[in-house]
Amino acid sequence: MHRKLLYVFIYLLVGAALTAAAYVQDVYPLEQAAGFLSRAQTAGYSEEMAAYVDQALDLIPHEGNPVWIFPTQRTDFALIRNDIYAIIDRLKSLTDIPRQSAAYSQTLIDIRGKIAVITNQIYEAMPYVFFKPLNIIAAIIYLLTPIIIQRITNRIKKSHTNKSE
Repeated sequence: MHRKLLYVFIYLLVGAALTAAAYVQDVYPLEQAAGFLSRAQTAGYSEEMAAYVDQALDLIPHEGNPVWIFPTQRTDFALIRNDIYAIIDRLKSLTDIPRQSAAYSQTLIDIRGKIAVITNQIYEAMPYVFFKPLNIIAAIIYLLTPIIIQRITNRIKKSHTNKSE
């Protein structure tokens, strides 16, 4: 009984490790990017915004669309990155405009709105990033492993009982 309990514990531990590894590799960088974009929205000046947006840009994949069934432009990483490049260019253009001017304030308000849209797009893509085909195949293999092991052990036991008779 203790042996079976140990096997179940190891099986669950492996499952937790696989899930954590998939999250850390695929989803967590996007969570971090969304966090940097959130910080950019609350930044008071264009330089701070640009620094946060640039940090987010480093964490977003260069291309691809995680939605493999009916993909849309909202979740296309290349298009999201292009939007971020446009935001960085607009923020760089603010360096010559006085911070107290209406144009400076209005541009920051507009950029905050664009950052909010990009953040929503990243959050929309996250579930699809986690449930990509490779992770689904790994989960299926993980779930089928006990069944396969059970069948193999049953066949081995059956062959041993047939030989002893």
